[in-house]
Amino acid sequence: MKRIDKLTNLMQESQLIISDKMMIFYYTGHRFDVGERMIALLVGKDHEPILFLNKLFEAPKDIKTIVYEDGDDTTSLIENYLTHKNIAVDGNWASRFLIPFINKGYTVVNGSPYLEQIRTLKDDFEISTLIEASHHNDRIMLEMESLLKVGMTEIELAEIVREKQSTTPLTGVSFEPIVLFTENIADPHGVPSSRTLREDDVVLIDMGGIYQDYCSDMTRCFFMGENPEMEHLYKIVLAANKAGIEAVKPGSRLSDVDKATRAVIEAAGYGPYFVHRTGHGIGIECHENLDVSSKNDRIIEPGMCFSIEPGIYIPGKGGIRIEDLVHVTKDGVFVMNQCKKEFSDIKK
Repeated sequence: MKRIDKLTNLMQESQLIISDKMMIFYYTGHRFDVGERMIALLVGKDHEPILFLNKLFEAPKDIKTIVYEDGDDTTSLIENYLTHKNIAVDGNWASRFLIPFINKGYTVVNGSPYLEQIRTLKDDFEISTLIEASHHNDRIMLEMESLLKVGMTEIELAEIVREKQSTTPLTGVSFEPIVLFTENIADPHGVPSSRTLREDDVVLIDMGGIYQDYCSDMTRCFFMGENPEMEHLYKIVLAANKAGIEAVKPGSRLSDVDKATRAVIEAAGYGPYFVHRTGHGIGIECHENLDVSSKNDRIIEPGMCFSIEPGIYIPGKGGIRIEDLVHVTKDGVFVMNQCKKEFSDIKK
């Protein structure tokens, strides 16, 4: 419960209600899948954590648990343990559970900044696990080039990625693999289709797996043959990726990283075609609350882990994205992905 101790020291309010399932897992080590039923972890400065859980689910032995049945008044149940009319709640609590407290005169503030501030700074175990998850991702991606065959579909290649993931120590996928060919890459979050692979195609593979509860995420592109226009874009995006990595250092701002990647692409004349932020946080969820964008001036600190994934997307023609995960060290940055990305290495 060291994380909860950090949380209570950080909180300004005396009590905080955590309802988000992944936040509860992060702070307690216990997973719950309660569907639409209410679950809440009440954290307080002056009492031990209290979990409110429907009786249909097994209560953990190391947390004080208050069990309720379907139909019970969960608002009154929690209210019995509240010591003040001012409470913090996480930003994901469903309104059907939150509004009754407001109607009863409670002053509710957003407690998510407390929760996120601790969660975004990874400890040594988390960082080493994220690195190992990325190494498994690297090994799979390194096999992909030799498996590319003219005539295969995006769907078929995505299935191969999933099959390879299942043969590693990974216990699941961070997300369904994104596999796209040439013109389909113009959609940053396209879905694999029946489009078949041709001799002059570009192949984008965006994939990630889960290792000991922590996610990996990486994107690489491969060239089946000559494609001068896409080769030109690739070299621009690779330069942007490297510029973003170089901009990561303690004391700088997350917005500086976005500006560094965007400056390269804008200087090449493709600014309007870089349509998303530079990156996102990574941890027990694939997308965590570290928004690497021009609008986030949060100071970069050691322990932060996030993606750097600039891209260029030209509708009707194609696109390129290159993604690496990094973690911030005391002195600078460590790139978790070691899979090759120089143009000479990814041309089939």
